[in-house]
Amino acid sequence: MFVGVSILAGLMSGPTFAAENSSYILERAYWQDDSTLADFDTAQKQIYRPYQGDLSRGYTDSAHWVRLRIAASERPLGLRITPAWLDEVTVHDPLSPAFTVKVGDHHPVHKTIFRALGHTIELRPHNSPRDIWLRLETTSTHRLHLEVQSTDELAWSITQEIFWASVHSAILLLMLVVLMSAWWVQRDRILGAYLLRHISFAYYGFAFLGMPNLLLSDWLPPAFFDNAFSISVTTTIFLGARFDSAFLSTYNPNPTLLKLFKAASWLSLGLLVLFLMGYERLALQLTIHSLQIIIVLLLAVAWSCKPDASVVQLIPRRVMLGYYFVLMGVLFFALLGIVGWMQNEAWTLYILIVHGMVTGLAMTVMLFLRGQRQTLENQRTEWKLQKAQKDIQLEQQRRNEQSQFLNMLMHELKTPLSVVSIALGTRGNRAENLALAGQAVQEMKTIIERCVQADRMGEIDLKQTIEKIDLQQMIDQLSQVIPGLKDRLQLNFPTIAELNSDRQLFQIVLSNLMDNAARYSDPLTPIEIDLKPHREQDQDGLSLFISNTPGVAGWPDSELLFNKFYRSSGAQRESGSGLGLFLAQHLAKSLRGRLSYRPTHHLVQFELWLPLNPI
Repeated sequence: MFVGVSILAGLMSGPTFAAENSSYILERAYWQDDSTLADFDTAQKQIYRPYQGDLSRGYTDSAHWVRLRIAASERPLGLRITPAWLDEVTVHDPLSPAFTVKVGDHHPVHKTIFRALGHTIELRPHNSPRDIWLRLETTSTHRLHLEVQSTDELAWSITQEIFWASVHSAILLLMLVVLMSAWWVQRDRILGAYLLRHISFAYYGFAFLGMPNLLLSDWLPPAFFDNAFSISVTTTIFLGARFDSAFLSTYNPNPTLLKLFKAASWLSLGLLVLFLMGYERLALQLTIHSLQIIIVLLLAVAWSCKPDASVVQLIPRRVMLGYYFVLMGVLFFALLGIVGWMQNEAWTLYILIVHGMVTGLAMTVMLFLRGQRQTLENQRTEWKLQKAQKDIQLEQQRRNEQSQFLNMLMHELKTPLSVVSIALGTRGNRAENLALAGQAVQEMKTIIERCVQADRMGEIDLKQTIEKIDLQQMIDQLSQVIPGLKDRLQLNFPTIAELNSDRQLFQIVLSNLMDNAARYSDPLTPIEIDLKPHREQDQDGLSLFISNTPGVAGWPDSELLFNKFYRSSGAQRESGSGLGLFLAQHLAKSLRGRLSYRPTHHLVQFELWLPLNPI
């Protein structure tokens, strides 16, 4: 919760060199004016209580008078009053010509001796110790830090303070740029909540230090800075709590505690209504008390978290608990001084300043790392999703192919089985019947063989044996066993036609092409096989063209003819598996070649190119 950070970092306007700079202050004492009506003469006669360090009296309707005993000095001195957000401090210096000077965020900065993160007043030199009086009345907490220095030391102290405040502001702005860039890329809900909180905190931190008053007091009235700062107190607490609830909700906290925490954060925002109604002091006081309640609830919510493994991978639970317990512990300690329940010492300011900056940077780094890890996890999840979708698609494709295969097998085996049944059950010419049955069995064998070859497609590359093949001889052998081909075959070959390839695989490709031409061509027309040398892919090779005139099956679909189980409507009259061309094309690729459909105006034509010597 960066409200704590801003409160603490704002105390940088406190004692940078407290021991050295306060050497002119011999004694501090205060008196509480409950009526707020006492004048200077009345205040001088009261009994003052000594105190050390800073005056810290919390939220009160009373006014506080402070008496300072100043050491003798031969040169002018400067009184510096911080923090910058005090409403009004009236300084009574009996030796000053003006005697009474009023400073605070209800008064313009340029009326002070120096433009500083705080308020400065010049004190005249005196050759013996003397007293000055200050009257503090403010709607904020009554926290008063005083320093008396020579004017030269004061100028140098102010310069140092403005420098470190500028460094502090630059870091906050740098963090803002980093957070905006990270949110723009990731668009993460938690990072967006943190960004809003940091914007609110950044202004609150600037206002606490007094930067807006210092830089803009010539253009805007003091009341603007006072009201803007008070409103930023409430909004910073609310936005901080909203971020913490969003952040911790990912760690699976106790739902009842989380609801109480969210309700407390909305209550703190509701106190803004009191401020707008004019009850500024009451609103600020209740806001701080609500922050104390929020801290306790926040620690309870954090401790109740039982995160899933996926969340722990982003930011481990022990890191989250360490961050919140250290941050909230220091913040709660600081709030004790804010509400006046504990007298703050100067050394506590150093812890708070370091704490504020370190915790702010720590949360920024944690969220940045969380965003990076979440991005990687999202990428892994997306990859797993894509893989799962691909596996589903492959499974669906496998099931579709199985279904197509079974349908094809039942359809194509039905006809030859019927022929066998009729042939064996018909009396008469026994030899003719056996021939018909034998032809039907051969067709079933061919179908089953092609199914087995297609199923073993993935194993083909592992079993190739390269040898010299005589194309003329292989075509002659195939023409003897493929029905209806021998008498119709026309070869246009050179004298010697040889290539080096795997004999078995090449024979499967060639037999499928020749059988396809014999089955689906016009039976009264020739089937031509042309062989031409052709160089492709920087290799010498041969192109084999198998051409035929379309038969009753008609022209095949050029987009589908190489697909598994494809058969044109006209080809359904012939038994077949629909796997021949699919198998031939894939085997051609395995042989480092290609199979393409090259129809002419009158012929169905396929081109098979193979390298003469495959690499």
